[in-house]
Amino acid sequence: MAINYNPKVGAILVCNFGDYVRRPDGTTVSNEFNSRLSPEMVKNRLVMVINAKIDSNACIVVPLSTTLDSTKLKKGLHVELTADLIPEIHYFSQQIRWAKADLVQQVSKFRLFKLRAKERGHIEHVVAPEIVAAVQRAIIKGYSEKVVD
Repeated sequence: MAINYNPKVGAILVCNFGDYVRRPDGTTVSNEFNSRLSPEMVKNRLVMVINAKIDSNACIVVPLSTTLDSTKLKKGLHVELTADLIPEIHYFSQQIRWAKADLVQQVSKFRLFKLRAKERGHIEHVVAPEIVAAVQRAIIKGYSEKVVD
């Protein structure tokens, strides 16, 4: 069931980003504007909440990924999250992840779900403020091609 509350800044949730429309041969349709389009984010992913009060029905989130993009990491657009930062949960193993600050976006709360515990029930998990601050700095870097004096 989707969340119906304002999560804390730094909360880790699951976001169902949806999927691409595909042709029978498996290729993606690039002119179906009522669905996701390549290279937009797809599938169920862990996300970090950056702002839950911008809109009563939406949150600004940063997707988390297990795929390292060393170029974007060096540019300061991705933030490494150590394996111990997020507990082992249903469907998502405990491992190193990267906050992809260049992919920050607003999503409907209907897309957001609490973390399911490995055994049963749900858990609330919020990362430390210094981790959130590092991700916020990376977001600013991603929106600024260069610093304007």
